[in-house]
Amino acid sequence: MLTLAIDSSTNAGSVALISEDGLIGENLLNLTDTHSQRLMPQLVNLLEESGYKPQDLEGIGVGLGPGSFTGIRIGLTTAKTLAQALEIPMIGISTLEAMAYNLKYTSAYLCPMIDGRRDRVFTALYKGEDYLEAQSQESLIAIDNLLTELVDIEEDIYFIGEVANKHRDKIIKVIKNPKFVSSSFNLPKASIIGELSLRRLLEGKVDNLFTLTPNYLKRSQAEIQWEKKHNK
Repeated sequence: MLTLAIDSSTNAGSVALISEDGLIGENLLNLTDTHSQRLMPQLVNLLEESGYKPQDLEGIGVGLGPGSFTGIRIGLTTAKTLAQALEIPMIGISTLEAMAYNLKYTSAYLCPMIDGRRDRVFTALYKGEDYLEAQSQESLIAIDNLLTELVDIEEDIYFIGEVANKHRDKIIKVIKNPKFVSSSFNLPKASIIGELSLRRLLEGKVDNLFTLTPNYLKRSQAEIQWEKKHNK
């Protein structure tokens, strides 16, 4: 089942092609350029270099966030447009789950983190091998509050994500057995989105492209400003 995967929820925008035989190709750029400028060229280039056409696709997976509001919208809109035009199923995947899945074969706790600004992070806690089990709900939380929640855990905790390096000294000071990963494991990847999506598509799990929504975990600044302006 040839599946296209898209993730643009952070600066590390990527697209990938995957099938039951494994990963076919991936294009990942960790840049500050807007995804509206580079996502489609990445997608077109990947298909051409892999020798496929859009009509060959049988499924689509997309990262739902949390992360950048604009990036999430661009990725989800692109995925929905393709799924509708090609009449193929699609699956939405949590970006945090995909980041944790980078280390799926460890038995340690996994704490993926995405920058939420103002010393806050989007995060959740996972554990388990192969099929990860969420140990907490996804949330936007102050880093100090997160560490307070994790301070009593005696086992190893892997902190995943570029923002983990920003708070590294604080994490080491508070957490008993903190672990960090190399830079390549800190990024959400379309290849992981694709692996998770393909598994669920083969299990017959399909999302409704008309009701599938972004996972922002908080209101956008534009919404907050609108409410203030209209005294809501």
